[in-house]
Amino acid sequence: MTQRNTRMFAGVAGAALLLTGSGLALNALNPNSADASDAASGTTHSFNENVVEASWVNVDDGSYVRVPNVQGSFVFNQLGTTPNDELFNVFGAALTSMCSKPAVEFEAQTGGVANFYVNVGGHIKKNFTVDVSELSEDASEEALMACSCATGSPFGQAAVLGVPLASIVEMADLEEGVNTVTAYGADGFGQPLPLRYALEHDAMLVYQVNGQELTSATDGSSMQLWMPETVARYFTRNITDIELTREDAEPDVQQVDPCYRNKINIMNYADGCTFVAGDEITFEGVADDLGSPIEAIEFSFDGGATWTSCATEGATADKWVNWQFSTSFEDAGDYRMTVRAKTADGMVSPLAATLLFQVS
Repeated sequence: MTQRNTRMFAGVAGAALLLTGSGLALNALNPNSADASDAASGTTHSFNENVVEASWVNVDDGSYVRVPNVQGSFVFNQLGTTPNDELFNVFGAALTSMCSKPAVEFEAQTGGVANFYVNVGGHIKKNFTVDVSELSEDASEEALMACSCATGSPFGQAAVLGVPLASIVEMADLEEGVNTVTAYGADGFGQPLPLRYALEHDAMLVYQVNGQELTSATDGSSMQLWMPETVARYFTRNITDIELTREDAEPDVQQVDPCYRNKINIMNYADGCTFVAGDEITFEGVADDLGSPIEAIEFSFDGGATWTSCATEGATADKWVNWQFSTSFEDAGDYRMTVRAKTADGMVSPLAATLLFQVS
């Protein structure tokens, strides 16, 4: 009997992020079996003064088919973007940053007017105002950047267009000892960052996200601050001012809460779907840590008793890992897939993702 391939399309298990333009035709890797009892899997992690226990409780009540050490084909890349309507509306309801402030305004949605002026001041010899749009032709850059909340599960990725913060800093005649940069939004919100950190992480003043120009419903700026490997609370929107200052000590940079490190989502939606025994089923999803590269994606079909580990060799920390795992099942029944990620520094996803599906 000829084996067919069945893909479960669209949707997200557990979070409202979708995947588009993923293009997952990359090198296949050989998955290896990893027992959950293996000490190398690392289920307890120390982070500063915190200890995180990442455990997977076997809550199988016997109604699911348990298959140990499931083998299959695996591919990954670091491409793909989150649609704008999801990117700016799933990150909570606080008041300050891009990550937590919903409904950023796009030209097609609001008819607003773009404003790319930013005032630059602080401990510099002469304050000035620059129209970033005038710099864009020579200085603009495109980048694919991940965005992740520090104290919650949402994360995403976007193709952004903007001007490097370094271009603005180079225009300023800095006084001696300047070590801090703060981008202020039209609402007065600003998060100080070490200047060296912002420059080393290629911070950008972004005016396009996924091909859509940012606009303002008021007279405020339309730019946002983006930078790789940095939590989204620093992604200040509607930037009007940049302050370059000399502080007694560099500000600390907030990291992801250890309970929300190494996030993983399954992008399949299987409600109401039944798959035929013997058919190949393709599962897909994304994982991101914002700090340490993803080293492997691991799958379990027996409630966490055994894990199939698929290496993501060469993955970098500045973008998410976009993965696919294909396998088949010979017996009819209800199945449960659990997936987690593992980072280069040994962190295993504190929150694994689970998908239920049926084979007939």
